[in-house]
Amino acid sequence: MKKLSTSLAIAVSLFAGPHTAQALTPWTNGTPNLTVFISGAVALTNAYTQVVTTTLAASGTVDTFNDVDPVTGSKGSRWTAHYFTGNANLGSGLAGKKILLVRRTAGGSGYGVIPLNSNIPLEHLNIVGKPASAWIADGTQAWKQTISATNASTYLIKHISDCGSIAVDPAILLKPGTANYPDQQNELMTGLPEPGWPLTTIQIPTTGTSAFTIVPTGGLAYGVAVTLDLYKVLQAAQKRAGTLSSSVVVGNYNENDMPSLNHNLLASLIAGKIGSWDQIKIVDKTDSNKVKSLLDSSILADAGVTAPYKESTTGNNLTPVALGLRNNGAATSVIAYSVFLNYPATKNAFSPATKTPDSAVDEDASLPIVKEPIIVADTGTLLKDWQNGTNVLGFNNVADGSAYAKRWGIAVNSADRNNTVTVTGTGGDPWRYIRIDGYAPTLENIAAGGYPYWGEGVVLYRTSKSWDANWALKTKLMKTLADNLGSPTIIGAVTTTQPWGKTGAFATTADPRGFTASIPFASSSPVVPFSHKNNGTVHTELVPVADANAAGGLAVQMK
Repeated sequence: MKKLSTSLAIAVSLFAGPHTAQALTPWTNGTPNLTVFISGAVALTNAYTQVVTTTLAASGTVDTFNDVDPVTGSKGSRWTAHYFTGNANLGSGLAGKKILLVRRTAGGSGYGVIPLNSNIPLEHLNIVGKPASAWIADGTQAWKQTISATNASTYLIKHISDCGSIAVDPAILLKPGTANYPDQQNELMTGLPEPGWPLTTIQIPTTGTSAFTIVPTGGLAYGVAVTLDLYKVLQAAQKRAGTLSSSVVVGNYNENDMPSLNHNLLASLIAGKIGSWDQIKIVDKTDSNKVKSLLDSSILADAGVTAPYKESTTGNNLTPVALGLRNNGAATSVIAYSVFLNYPATKNAFSPATKTPDSAVDEDASLPIVKEPIIVADTGTLLKDWQNGTNVLGFNNVADGSAYAKRWGIAVNSADRNNTVTVTGTGGDPWRYIRIDGYAPTLENIAAGGYPYWGEGVVLYRTSKSWDANWALKTKLMKTLADNLGSPTIIGAVTTTQPWGKTGAFATTADPRGFTASIPFASSSPVVPFSHKNNGTVHTELVPVADANAAGGLAVQMK
């Protein structure tokens, strides 16, 4: 029996064929049987990678190709490609096939909507027909290459996206004349904006010959981040004001140590109504209730920092607020505007602050200073530039002696970044997340209704495409991808651990598959019982409410 069992195992392994554990590269395996181009949001990147490697691909067959940004050095921040053998679970037409999944995230969520609706060819990563020497090895079955204007025509190809991934609903983006309507970005190949960008798109059609299938995916936690010096100043000020415990050690980074800004103050900053940090004051309960600004010498001494650069233009000697938003059409900003400003849903809602030109040498001419990175990874670089007095990104243009201006910066970002910081505040990049209304951006706080800055996304693609002979197979693959992006099993395997808790992506009970939220909250299977989904459609502009079908009830936080 033992010999029979061994022989059978060998026979089965031989029958399965060589692709079951063989990586796929274009120089060894040639062109793919099926190529799918995706553009849009960077949100759910960890979940996306998990779906590709565990659900779409046969085990051990995935090779990953990433671009490297020549300015910041960030990897995969604009383009990624996965080349793999289709998993047996994908069924007829896809199982065992060579599949190339090409993903563009440059430009954000807006690039998951307008180019699909208007059939605009975009620059996508091109790995086909290139030898191994065209790439730099980046670990096991991983490859990278720095892509700039000088080699863009070699490594990029113009192609209409098959699928769009957006971290909000399409309707909130497609509002011409608002800060949500997506900007067109310049191509690397030509240096010019993509041609044919429409200015009057109103909505993605869901009926008719060009109807789109829209599949809700999971949600993502977003966060408000501040430069390290500002983080410490806020801690020191709030200890003196009595809103942080006197036992908090300045610089520490667990949930109880984090400083908190309230909803209205954040709205005022995002709307550009607070131009300088001198305007924000506290009542110092440790010093006879004296009124002090954040620049007071006692607060600076407690924080162990020096005052940042003061404005050089108007002579008012003020400390500018440096505000990092995102480009028009990026979900990070769109969700922030909706949560904090009710923009653009509410008539007469305050608009977000106006961008300061990136090349402006005279940044202090009007405050606050506002920048809008077009790549989410660049938000961290921007905060580093402001903290360190550098200008890697090219947005910090005021000279301060032999260096650039050091500023106290605040920015919107996804909450799953810079996760190598320790509880005691060492390590990582020199910026930190803060709490909002007393709540850190954890999955548990979202599930309990305490933390407000989050949103769900969707994947969309044309329901039919008569001119594409592979469309049935492509839609099959895209639907599998979208469904699994909302799966708590997939998401639970890739949650991000921060010193202050678990964060990142999550599933919702509003998913038609009927996921159940557990009490107490289980980060290993993160399901949130609140949703922006109504009548089967995600509406980012709506206040999230408890899903009527949420099993198990709600464990609501009360502060």
